[in-house]
Amino acid sequence: MKYLFFAFLLLTISCKPDKKEGGGKGGSATLVIYPQHHTVAKNIINGKVFIRYYTLDAPTSGVYDDSATCTNHDSLLSGTIINLKNGNYYLFATGFDTSVNQYVKGGVPYTISAQSTTLNTTLPVSED
Repeated sequence: MKYLFFAFLLLTISCKPDKKEGGGKGGSATLVIYPQHHTVAKNIINGKVFIRYYTLDAPTSGVYDDSATCTNHDSLLSGTIINLKNGNYYLFATGFDTSVNQYVKGGVPYTISAQSTTLNTTLPVSED
């Protein structure tokens, strides 16, 4: 009986579903992402930013949890993702750089640790 209880306890502890902690929608942080090619954001058009929740790694499937089309503000391109919780994210961006006439893309890990604020970050992109 003692061994049966131990086996049951071991199965109960080891079979809990994966719980995603930190990150995701439902918070009050806003993330403004500026894709930059050669440290310049103003030459990129048709930009789009993507975000993957709960990780600092690019998704192997290429599937992201959310995205935003970039808009141009004062010659700077940016995409905004709202209502984020504290936690880990992977950011990815695509666009077309008119200064070199090439498509560009790139990704970086990002961690949010402050709520009720707007966070700005640059995201380096490069040619394919």
